[in-house]
Amino acid sequence: MQLYLLRYGEIGVKSPRIRRNFEDILIDNIQRAFLKVDAEVFIERERGRIFAYADPEHSYIFRRTFGLVSFSPADETDATIDSMGEVARDWAKGLEGSFAVRARRVGDHRFTSPEAAAEVGAHVLDENPGLKVDLDDPDHAIHLEIRGNRAYVFSKVQDGPGGLPLSSQGKVAAWVDSKKASLAAWLMMKRGARAFVFHPPGSDHHQRLDLWDPNLKTFTCEDLEEAVSGYIPKGVRGWVMGDTLGEVNKVEHHLPIYRPLIGFTEDMIVDYLEEIKKLEGTR
Repeated sequence: MQLYLLRYGEIGVKSPRIRRNFEDILIDNIQRAFLKVDAEVFIERERGRIFAYADPEHSYIFRRTFGLVSFSPADETDATIDSMGEVARDWAKGLEGSFAVRARRVGDHRFTSPEAAAEVGAHVLDENPGLKVDLDDPDHAIHLEIRGNRAYVFSKVQDGPGGLPLSSQGKVAAWVDSKKASLAAWLMMKRGARAFVFHPPGSDHHQRLDLWDPNLKTFTCEDLEEAVSGYIPKGVRGWVMGDTLGEVNKVEHHLPIYRPLIGFTEDMIVDYLEEIKKLEGTR
């Protein structure tokens, strides 16, 4: 199994109690997503960081997990210059062009972060003397994350969707009958809301959301009027619509109506959908 460093952003500014709660929700969401595809994942955590052990073929799940800003496959080693240097040399095999070593530390060490980067960089040059050092705009970056007596070496930083963990902000109902409506529901999910999706017969626009919620609940209704006047799951706090300013559907309901796209242009919608498509990627 491969070790992955999982990073969150907004969660880190919460109070310790809330941060811990959000971490619990995030970890549970990851485990549920792996369980859905019958795959194993083992998770550990320290302050400000989550570590996951998983098969690389299932790493796409991290790209589709709300709350994760980025993730990196990494190698773990002792927090000594020689140990980190040896692992970094392996990462540098076959590289061409320029490189830099980036280091960050948590805890007390006999070296500073710049000193660790410089000394580990010397090990890399021993392995691959054809490389050039470029600290400003390197072709390749080797990262050291040093935490206490352990260190993690990696070179790739892959994007996640960011936002807040799914289900950390309650529940909403979403009418999804178009790409715009699926984007509106996705944006609410990114803000931590679990969506109950209502859609017309024959529509498949809601299927994209199934990639982002391993337990997505869907309901088929003939039209919007039937959806908003019928059964609403317990705990739902409002309806999500895919309306833009130029086309607002009049909806009367005792719950609030959320329109995340109200200020979006058509170009903004297209760009957002393309970014989501990149995160979804392929297995």
